[in-house]
Amino acid sequence: MKKLSFVCTTYGRFTCVERIVAQYHAQTYSNKELIIFNTDEEHPYSLGFEDDSIIIVNNGIDYQTKNPYENRGQICRDAVTHATGDYFMLADDDDIYLPWHMQQAVDGIEANGKDAWKPEKSFFATQTKLEMCMNTLEASVIVKMERIREIGFRVDITGYEGLSWYTRLRDEQHLDEHNKYYLPSYCFNWSDPHEVAGHKQSGSIGSPNNFENHKEASKDYAKRPLEKLLIEKIRETYKPYYQYIRQHEADFPGDLLTKYFSIQEYQVEN
Repeated sequence: MKKLSFVCTTYGRFTCVERIVAQYHAQTYSNKELIIFNTDEEHPYSLGFEDDSIIIVNNGIDYQTKNPYENRGQICRDAVTHATGDYFMLADDDDIYLPWHMQQAVDGIEANGKDAWKPEKSFFATQTKLEMCMNTLEASVIVKMERIREIGFRVDITGYEGLSWYTRLRDEQHLDEHNKYYLPSYCFNWSDPHEVAGHKQSGSIGSPNNFENHKEASKDYAKRPLEKLLIEKIRETYKPYYQYIRQHEADFPGDLLTKYFSIQEYQVEN
């Protein structure tokens, strides 16, 4: 079984990162690691429990330039140096990852014989709606780690960092943007209240102040070690997504519903 590295870069989003840890533990794929790369050194992260598969790095200085980070591409590049997996998946700190997210991605990339795998659509959530959408949505993609290290991340502007590897793999026909054989497992999440989410970098792409605005607005600082969330809490997080899948079962492959959804332990009742 190949190892998957789940890479989370963050600044001032403690509640979100604690939820990422819970979602990481909820994953049914067993050979995995979580890299938490926190650039807010004034409020360092730590674990309040033992888990050797979670690696925390508190660092605000670019490994190459020796200066403070200027964009997220530089951060992603440095975060990946701590990964030891065969596969890379991005853990955007504020997004939602259902328990079969990793397993389905590994199954997909190993079945297609390519360097990446992606579902055509993923969830998009706001405070008033939950729907399926098409986009690049880099956090829905699994990529061979060797290709991530080869291609790297854009380091010129925050918001475009993942398009380097995404565009190249797509153009090489190693990434199928129209793959319809999947069960939704990832949500591009805009449903959190402002005090949790802070600033949305993806909502300000192209702004020259995007990176600094994110640091200024994201003030949910780490004041204690990360702890494990109660299972009831993560069930509540997942509940609307499970309900959506039940209500739209006809839209998804029946064998994947059986394989990933109906048997997984975190399923909740309507």
